[in-house]
Amino acid sequence: MLEEIHYWGPVFVREWPDVLWFPVALVLVHKKQKLKACGFILLCIITLRLQAQIAEQMDAAQGITGYFDWAVMVRGYVVYGFFIFLFLVLSYFSPFTRGSIYLAASLSIFFMAFTVSSIVMIL
Repeated sequence: MLEEIHYWGPVFVREWPDVLWFPVALVLVHKKQKLKACGFILLCIITLRLQAQIAEQMDAAQGITGYFDWAVMVRGYVVYGFFIFLFLVLSYFSPFTRGSIYLAASLSIFFMAFTVSSIVMIL
């Protein structure tokens, strides 16, 4: 059991640190927004993984231009982490937003995150 923890602990910390946004979202957002906020975070996590896989298959693990020394996955963690944080703060300060408006705002922020992360991953 202890050997498994020593193996999977660093793998989790290295590969899945963005999963820690789920407990933050459950604590921070309001009752009617929890499911949509968790869906937003899950969509960001899946999209980050897909973008990183595309970059790795193109043999561009450090980006296409090579301006940054960071790996593509680390850049994605930073960009998506910023937009998830922004989304959660905005969710906290808008408790009475209707569901359709909240969903539209979620999609807008997601597409901003996707666009910015694509540009940053290319650099």
